[in-house]
Amino acid sequence: MVAAIILTLPLPAQAGDITSAYTKIDPSDCMVFTTADAANGVPRQAVCPGYGGYPVLILTTADRESVYYGFPPHGEFISRWVSFSAPNRMGGTIEWRVLTEGDRSVPVAAIQRWFIDDPNHSEAAVEVLVVRKVGQIEEWRGCILGYVVATGNADANQKAREIADAKAHENDCRIIDVAIEEGARPLPSITLYGYD
Repeated sequence: MVAAIILTLPLPAQAGDITSAYTKIDPSDCMVFTTADAANGVPRQAVCPGYGGYPVLILTTADRESVYYGFPPHGEFISRWVSFSAPNRMGGTIEWRVLTEGDRSVPVAAIQRWFIDDPNHSEAAVEVLVVRKVGQIEEWRGCILGYVVATGNADANQKAREIADAKAHENDCRIIDVAIEEGARPLPSITLYGYD
């Protein structure tokens, strides 16, 4: 079951208010539409319910995950992958930054905690908050806005919200300058393909 909790935060938006809503990923609510084919480099692909009818699309290999929030481009989802290079797993809670203008509420960004294996610190994974723009139904606009290393970084959640709110209004993903906030440990390396 997907749980949503709305919290109002005193952050101004461009023409409305931005609040946080939280949902949890429950595997029993997700639908697998492509099973993994490791020999051909095809990850397992599933769609899970997100905030207000927006989907969460999850690609999974044996030890890595990639997530897209919102509506993907027509037929292009399977070719796009962005994740950490080291083995990783996502946390089960998504924080949605929701823009409300009048009677309309739209999730414009998503923040999710990731746990990345670090061969130099085998006793503990690096925790990173990944901030992404939510893809809207009218066109593909889902992309990385920023990374906040939560390990050793005070106020990491608030920093992630500030990045989301400052950058989510940008329409062209190709020119967004990805924000990086590091903590006690550096940002782990990223693997990305299928993007221009």
